Amino acid sequence: MFHKHIAQSAACPRCQDLYEDALHLISNCSYAEQVWSSLGLPAPTSLAALHQHPPIQGLNPNIWPSVALTVSWKLRDSRNALVFRKEDHSHRTTLRNIVADFSLWIFRFKKNGDNISPRQWLNFLSSAIPYS
Repeated sequence: MFHKHIAQSAACPRCQDLYEDALHLISNCSYAEQVWSSLGLPAPTSLAALHQHPPIQGLNPNIWPSVALTVSWKLRDSRNALVFRKEDHSHRTTLRNIVADFSLWIFRFKKNGDNISPRQWLNFLSSAIPYS
């Protein structure tokens, strides 16, 4: 956003790292690391690694691209809430937003196909939300 003259600084608005890029936003920022960790998923080490499914027993790896996209999108959305609306989402808020969005994305999977796998992923993601 700094290169597009939208932001006045290239620093991350959350952790103040000197240079925020796409990988920092979805993985290297301490906020992103906390979200991935809370989900029980490893943060991607590169943008290419984002598409590589972490081995999680009992979960269909074919659903992973949608999970990774949902997490990445909500991390970006949370960052934009901070930058443009001065809303500082807690990582719990972002976790809830990930689950809420993914619960809607389930409907994009074919009804005649395996609809159980996306719901298993939703249950996995939902288990990260603390009850408080």
